[in-house]
Amino acid sequence: MPATPLTDVAQRLLANVEQDHGDLAPGIMRLPTTNYTDPAMYQREIEQIFHKVPLAVALTVDIPNAGDYLAYDIAGRAIVVVRGDDGVARTFVNACRHRGAPVVCNGAGTARRMTCRYHAWVFDTKGSLVGLPQREQFGDISDLGDMGLLQLPTAERVGIVFSVLTPGATMDIDEWLGEMQGALALLELEKVYPHTTTTSLPSGNWKSTADGYLDGYHIGFLHSSNLGLKQVNNRNTWDLFGPHVRLGFANKTIVAQKGQPVETWDLPDVMSLVHYVFPNVSISGQPGRATMVSRLLPGPSVSEATVVQFHYSREPLDSPDKVQAMETRRKLYAAITGDEDFDTVIDINRTIPGMCGADFVF
Repeated sequence: MPATPLTDVAQRLLANVEQDHGDLAPGIMRLPTTNYTDPAMYQREIEQIFHKVPLAVALTVDIPNAGDYLAYDIAGRAIVVVRGDDGVARTFVNACRHRGAPVVCNGAGTARRMTCRYHAWVFDTKGSLVGLPQREQFGDISDLGDMGLLQLPTAERVGIVFSVLTPGATMDIDEWLGEMQGALALLELEKVYPHTTTTSLPSGNWKSTADGYLDGYHIGFLHSSNLGLKQVNNRNTWDLFGPHVRLGFANKTIVAQKGQPVETWDLPDVMSLVHYVFPNVSISGQPGRATMVSRLLPGPSVSEATVVQFHYSREPLDSPDKVQAMETRRKLYAAITGDEDFDTVIDINRTIPGMCGADFVF
């Protein structure tokens, strides 16, 4: 089903508040707790999901200019997302073809040439090998032709760069996103401005962590002293687009809109939105308000993950006061999610073994 306008989401949220329930699944679902602790299952998830499906690896605004890059490790793969001199976003394995050393350090930066620190092989923004010391010693590869960086399938849509982590894989990004592409387009992510400071927080199993982004039931309890003061608990809307979902959260101010034309509602005031792009990216925000993108990185074991949070303003961060406001917001959400959400997930991983395979209930 095509993504409906945000005014429709707001009206449904008000109806849910009035009817005293959120959108419900057809029935109860049970899952074995071992789904969250089984190392073999976790390895299959890495191989069959994280290495095979398109991942949202960056926003367009993270790499706006030629040479801008974002490098990090995900699911056992070191990647660098870079804007080419031709304006095209590309993702490469961040490993020199000579001996595998990274060609840029993890983090954000700008480099029209990426140089391996080990033996100084040089690559351009299209991944081509354009220089190496003492090239005459390398025989058949002295023409540089086939020794460029390994390129990953990449496409850019609705302000997001998507890549598959396996070189040579096929990717149909429009099919993968489906109607979620229309929902994401409403966010106007190509118009946001990045805050330069990010947050990296430890969490537990990646699925337990993801469950928290999809759960409006906990807001009034786990977040009772902060977010729970703002929202009507567990009156969510759900819009499913294949494996992706758009969630609406009713703010308490929505009650006053009853009987008012929906065109007059201040949508960012009366509701909150989360778009979850499967398998690992949560986008919290909407037009008119700051946005937080959380990238969930599965860790080296089934019980480990890291969440990296990126914050974006809807106006240029062109003054110290604006930058400070974004920094205050970053610290607030780091405290809420780190001390409450992710600490809880870590505790869940600690307690699951004692449940001896009993089921979780959804």
